[in-house]
Amino acid sequence: MDEEIDPQGQIEIAALLGDLRKLRESFCRGCGATLCGHEALMSLTMGFKDAPRCWPCLAAALGYEQEALRDHLFAHIAHRICYHEGWIWANREEGFEPGILPSCLWPTPSVTDSAAPGPPLSDAHLHGASRFDTESAHDAEWDAGEMGCGDLVLELRARLRSMKAGQVLKVSAKDPGAAEDLPAWCRMTGHTLVTSRHPAYFIKRKAI
Repeated sequence: MDEEIDPQGQIEIAALLGDLRKLRESFCRGCGATLCGHEALMSLTMGFKDAPRCWPCLAAALGYEQEALRDHLFAHIAHRICYHEGWIWANREEGFEPGILPSCLWPTPSVTDSAAPGPPLSDAHLHGASRFDTESAHDAEWDAGEMGCGDLVLELRARLRSMKAGQVLKVSAKDPGAAEDLPAWCRMTGHTLVTSRHPAYFIKRKAI
């Protein structure tokens, strides 16, 4: 990551690192195991800040195979400055070089980031495949403003949990990273991104 980080990005990174320091070595809400820094970051990425889970429990909660979740999340984290800085921090805290895949998630011999497994998280909506309708039917609205990184999906997760299956939430999210974060998060959690054109996103709650 050699992109210049703007002041807002620096604020988001500082907030994320603060959350990681609190969650690292806390206990998994599912099985009680101690979380490593990478598992804490995975939980934050998926909006599990208040109920962090270890890698196996997070995969079970999302209905994913462990390796598939790991690989997809790593590819997503590697392409987002905020999360990537969190990954580097976790590596440093646990004694791994920045470009090494940690043995806590990759028990086989580690490789560098340049050989990142799995394709980056993507969604047809990122490429304009869906027709955008400004009058799309929705049951609730939420203006997320400039909220970014883990806080955005954390609040989104809470709002969708309060809705019924099949209902649609219109989200207004101005953070530039939302165009990547929200489609990827929907894909990983099973909610449906009905249609989108930044900064408006229409998300249908999945069936329970």
